[in-house]
Amino acid sequence: MNLTPISNLELFEELFNYIKQNDSTLNETLKEYGGTNYYIPSYKTVARNTEIITDYKNNYGIKGLAKMLSRKYSLSEPQIFLITKGVRESGELNKS
Repeated sequence: MNLTPISNLELFEELFNYIKQNDSTLNETLKEYGGTNYYIPSYKTVARNTEIITDYKNNYGIKGLAKMLSRKYSLSEPQIFLITKGVRESGELNKS
């Protein structure tokens, strides 16, 4: 028995894929998912932060990287540092 928690993003992806893959009608979707509460995650908490982390990893070592990313994503440098904190502290960037 798998008791791993499912994230809101995973639940939304399941619904999205069901509709997309099954070319389902409104009634079919309602029968399958009707009455279920779904939280649709925001772009900034899922995709944007992942893009920032990927950009940070791919450009690590470039002088002024945080400033470059802050301009690209219209965020402050402290916000960039907060978003990338996990990857910077993991030691992942130091691997060659």
